[in-house]
Amino acid sequence: MARAEGILRLLIVDDSLTETDAVINILRSAGHAVRAGREDDFEALEQCLSKQSWDLIICRDHLPSLAPIEIVNLIKRLGKDLPCIVITEDKTAEKDLFRSGVQDVILKGDIERLQFVTERELDNLFMRRLARRNERALRESEKRSRALLESSRDAVAYMHEGMHIYVNRAYLNLFGYQEQEDIDGLPILDLIDPDDHAKFKMVFRQFTEQADAKPATVSTQCLKNGGYAFDADIEFSHAQVEGEDCTQVVVRDLNGAIVEDSEQLKRLRDFDLLTGLYNRTRFVDELQQAVNQAAENQSDSALLYIVLDDFQQIKEQVGLTTSDMVIKSVADLLLQTAQEGEKIGRYGDQIFTIVIPSDNESLVNERANAFLKTVDEFVSHANGKIIDLHCSIGIARISESVASAQTALENADKACTQAQHAGGNQTARFQEKMVQSDGDDLSSWQSVLQNALKNDLFSIHFQPIVGLHGPQQELYDILIRLQDSDKTLRAEEFIHYAVKLQMMTEVDKWVLRTSLKKLSEHRKTHPKTRFFIKLSEQTLREKDYVDWLSATLSAHNLTGQALIFEISETAALDNLEDTKNTIAKLKSIGCEFGLEHFGSGIDFSQSLNVLDVDYLKINGNFVENMAHDTENQAAIKAIVEMAKQAEKRTIAEFVSDAVSMALLWRLGVDYAQGFYIHKPSDKPDYNFEEEDL
Repeated sequence: MARAEGILRLLIVDDSLTETDAVINILRSAGHAVRAGREDDFEALEQCLSKQSWDLIICRDHLPSLAPIEIVNLIKRLGKDLPCIVITEDKTAEKDLFRSGVQDVILKGDIERLQFVTERELDNLFMRRLARRNERALRESEKRSRALLESSRDAVAYMHEGMHIYVNRAYLNLFGYQEQEDIDGLPILDLIDPDDHAKFKMVFRQFTEQADAKPATVSTQCLKNGGYAFDADIEFSHAQVEGEDCTQVVVRDLNGAIVEDSEQLKRLRDFDLLTGLYNRTRFVDELQQAVNQAAENQSDSALLYIVLDDFQQIKEQVGLTTSDMVIKSVADLLLQTAQEGEKIGRYGDQIFTIVIPSDNESLVNERANAFLKTVDEFVSHANGKIIDLHCSIGIARISESVASAQTALENADKACTQAQHAGGNQTARFQEKMVQSDGDDLSSWQSVLQNALKNDLFSIHFQPIVGLHGPQQELYDILIRLQDSDKTLRAEEFIHYAVKLQMMTEVDKWVLRTSLKKLSEHRKTHPKTRFFIKLSEQTLREKDYVDWLSATLSAHNLTGQALIFEISETAALDNLEDTKNTIAKLKSIGCEFGLEHFGSGIDFSQSLNVLDVDYLKINGNFVENMAHDTENQAAIKAIVEMAKQAEKRTIAEFVSDAVSMALLWRLGVDYAQGFYIHKPSDKPDYNFEEEDL
């Protein structure tokens, strides 16, 4: 760390040796031991940042090929935690320079400010590095604690409100489960013989009601996965996991023999039984090592997150046994394609993860394309059917700014989702949000959006919303797309430009006209179908919108009952009076209303108190990672309970896996939507009659 070593590793971007020496002398006179480098070429700067570790970058704003905004974006792309300071001779340029994302702007000749800002940024950098080091130390401590639990012969679990949040390998083995995710969110009562439920509940309730209670034990019959019963003693004690109160459970099989540790058990702990690849736990350990190396400035690397496209449909076509054979074949092909030093794991059912030990982005892209090609060329014949596989690959750089293995996985997962949304069978790289120059960008986007409105280059997609506990309905969420040259853009890639250009009312009206035309045709064969339509803040403030809507509905022989409008919770509260007025007008013509991203606000009970809405779409951030995050589960539970009391229906978006789906059902959520259920389609073709959820 810079402050501990006493050396300031300074990189200066300037084409003048004289000015460079002046900056170095100013900082040395302030007591810094400066070790400096200078660059004035973009490619050389990129190499310099990739290969060496720096504490501070100081640049001038007059180099046309190295504008500050380009330097900031390069730092972000490479994942470097590196403060950037700009020296300028033009005071009027300060505002634009700050917008570029630099840490500070200093007028040339202001020696005291340069010294002060340097000291401040180095102190901040030191604290960030210290925080990351402490986080790594904490994770290592937690890892050692878990290792002790994993090596324990006792079957140990941690529960929150009667549901499993962590179990060790002995616990899995005792109850006949293979992986942690098989039991995540499962109530412990599911593992107890029904005849002993009353006895178990009584002891457990008495124990949990006393915060300072001593450990308690109950003797019951437990059930293995598959139904086999065995006698056991279950001991409860109070504990904490990641600062949250929970219950530690130790289960002792009264009839079972202690199994000695062996190489076979060790292999079971580290490797996936089907593929022989690293299992999820072991791979995360290997990934964390790569993260630690990058944090200590030893070397950057990359993570590939590989998801087999449309594998759920393949599994339904060929059956579980054959789909397992396909997974095994893919794993073998990945191993054959892998090069020395690359580490491969099976992270999920159809998800593979690979660490590439290289900071060369071109090389990493080549390796990703090699794995993509390997899967793309896979063809298998099973049960008389041809299985033609494809995959999507997300790429994430592992650099010093990546705090943990989980962060790297989330980044790679986001990139993989981007590749899937773009059609699959391709790679995508995770990029931090780059700073953009608004002027030229807005001008070009205005032309693109105006052209799209004029020539119908927008399109709508349909994603079904299916029932869990709510009344059976045929609901679709309407999503907008934009055809730009040879690629299709999702809303998040262009909507913010429409907002800045004050074009959202026009876009909203295009979406509604197109949706009503499609709905009018579709309801001839599916008369119960209803659409969820997003409403922007600009349209919310449009006084005549509902009158225009009424006329448009009549023109398509539809009534307001066919539509449910939705707006984000934060936008609704920011425009409270307009929202109230619009909701009242929409309800007067038969429409219903929902809040999107519900739970984003600090106090989401406020939304229910002041807004007369019918549906609450739970913030997707709670749902995406809920299978592995008990805090998200608790948040969803609180929202569901609050919604039931207020007689509102809940919808969970971004449902991506079976575990999350099961948890949502247990928590009482009314409806769900997401890629696990059905991807957005250009046709409303979901068969609601065959729901089996």
